[in-house]
Amino acid sequence: MRYFFFFIAITFQLSAQSLVFSPDMLKGIPSVAELRYADLQGLLNKERLVRPENRVPDYLEAAAICVRVFFVEDENYYQEQAERLDILFERIEDLPDSNPYKRVFLAELSLARAGVYGKFKHNVKAGWLFYRAYNLLKDNLVDFPDFIPTLIPFGVLQTAVGSLPEDYKSIASLFGFQGNIEEGLKMIRKAYYYSLADPKLKFHQEYFGFVYAYVNYELQTEEQVSLRTLDMKVGQSSFFSYLEAQQLLRKGQTQEALQIMLDRPKGKSYLEVPYFDYYTGKIALMLGHPQAPYFLQRFLDKTKDREHLKSTYRYLAWHYLIMGDAKKAEQYRQKILAQAESLTGSDKQAHQEAERGFNVYLIEARLDFDAGRYTQLVQTLSPEREQEFCRNDLDRQEFYYRRARALQKLGFADQALEAFLKVQEYPASATYAWGNSILQIAQLYEEKGRFKQSRAYFKKALKYQNYAFHEGVHQKARAGLERIP
Repeated sequence: MRYFFFFIAITFQLSAQSLVFSPDMLKGIPSVAELRYADLQGLLNKERLVRPENRVPDYLEAAAICVRVFFVEDENYYQEQAERLDILFERIEDLPDSNPYKRVFLAELSLARAGVYGKFKHNVKAGWLFYRAYNLLKDNLVDFPDFIPTLIPFGVLQTAVGSLPEDYKSIASLFGFQGNIEEGLKMIRKAYYYSLADPKLKFHQEYFGFVYAYVNYELQTEEQVSLRTLDMKVGQSSFFSYLEAQQLLRKGQTQEALQIMLDRPKGKSYLEVPYFDYYTGKIALMLGHPQAPYFLQRFLDKTKDREHLKSTYRYLAWHYLIMGDAKKAEQYRQKILAQAESLTGSDKQAHQEAERGFNVYLIEARLDFDAGRYTQLVQTLSPEREQEFCRNDLDRQEFYYRRARALQKLGFADQALEAFLKVQEYPASATYAWGNSILQIAQLYEEKGRFKQSRAYFKKALKYQNYAFHEGVHQKARAGLERIP
């Protein structure tokens, strides 16, 4: 899902008669972000009767379709909507080239549609749309250098391409993508602060703030930016709630993250997004909340997608294993192995873990970490208990990795570094614990100012792949190499 969200809450200023943000269209903007699709359809119908030449309804409808496909529907639904999306694109193409919003609209929708194609593994089509968006935005910067709304999608593209691993980055360069993380962040930051200072950009403020917070979260920058620090109204949108919950989890504030997800807007007026039940169930499991299996099963009952099924079975297996029901836990483990292959990182990881068998001690430690119970985890995973808890070298990887991460969170950098280096003593297989340990070693050396060692480990992190979530590790390693002197 990375970098797909930036088109969701887009806002604009008034423009020519073929691009009019009437009061109804200003209501339509939050309807997309808040998933109030019934309200949105009514507003679009009304606007098209009053102003048939207005292209804003076309933009909002296309954005809403892409959001729905990406988060809710399967590929069959997308095929049903593809012709409608083509028509909406063509209508936006009718805007005059003198209007700088034309290219911004088309670029953002191209990126949204590229995200959909990427989800369904149509990588060539996705690549072509990224290429189109890149060129549209680049041309807009040349023709309208002072047009601030161009900076947000172009900044996102810069950070996304700039943080790609080298092999993917070389492919991207063939399409004309260069990418620069720092330049991209500067663009996004500039756009956000302009939206605060310039009354003409007031309608952009919420959208720009969302992108600013999300990109900083994904790249783990030193800036302490969140939706709440930007005074965003988190509770009004499930998307905002989801991002804030992710940020709270990273800080170990699990109870607060769960409450935000429980309180997110829902009901008959809102588009139902099963993925948010999956995420809520995942957080609830960390806390031992009795409703964890309810939310996970609700996701299984409601989803039309094939992604996250293995991962959901994994969490249900964990739940029953911890509850002492080994028979039911084994039934869910078998469901993981029987379920069709998925390219989603969480599903790959669930399958790999199911193949080697679950270790209840390490599962409980992992949940302790995710819930922010770092001190308890360090005490539980003391080196003296390695033999008791670990059956093989893969278990030892996880044992020392989880201990290292907890020590890192508690601020014991030297002890964390020692534990991460201990992970490297058990190269049984390339796993997330193995790959991310290399990344963390690089970052800890960077913090110490030992840039030679840091650079060596960032490069080492880029050598390993074919494990779950290696793309994210590579992205952060690439960002690290760009960052250090």
